[in-house]
Amino acid sequence: MRKLLILILGCLFVCNAYAEDSCPSLETSRVLSDGLTVEYIFKQHSFADKKQDLVIVELKPNAPTDIRQVTFGHGTGVTGCYFQPLAFKQGGGADKYWGWHLFWSEPAGLFYARMDGEAWVSSLPKRFTKLAPMDAQFKLDGQNIVITWQQLENGIKSTMQAASSDEGRSWDETEVKP
Repeated sequence: MRKLLILILGCLFVCNAYAEDSCPSLETSRVLSDGLTVEYIFKQHSFADKKQDLVIVELKPNAPTDIRQVTFGHGTGVTGCYFQPLAFKQGGGADKYWGWHLFWSEPAGLFYARMDGEAWVSSLPKRFTKLAPMDAQFKLDGQNIVITWQQLENGIKSTMQAASSDEGRSWDETEVKP
């Protein structure tokens, strides 16, 4: 019986360690002014204290891996894929880079945040809905961002839209009528 318990606990530990790798992630890269290419990964990460949070992993050539935390304590005590990264886009375009647009869903709703790419400080996440979002879409065109999603409330399905004309600093939310 003891061996069986050890085997089960060992399997749970190994399965949870590999679960993070099976969760969705988004990757992009950016060429720095010195010509070096930096790779970035927006994904769920398991910390040593068993917290699950969203992070940006920064991979620079010949440098240690940097992990920049986006959420703090959202997935505490949760196993499996708590977060669904939906968009990870460079802010400011190639000429005026300032950081990242981040868009994700989790059981608590649909979220957007801006992450500074130098100080690595995030804006407070903007929650668009507390309901489970369906078919969420993110469109970025210069300073204009349009986010659309569907949600089901009291048996009624509606399509919602949030728009920003200032790179995600402020938002107007409306229901899209057919």
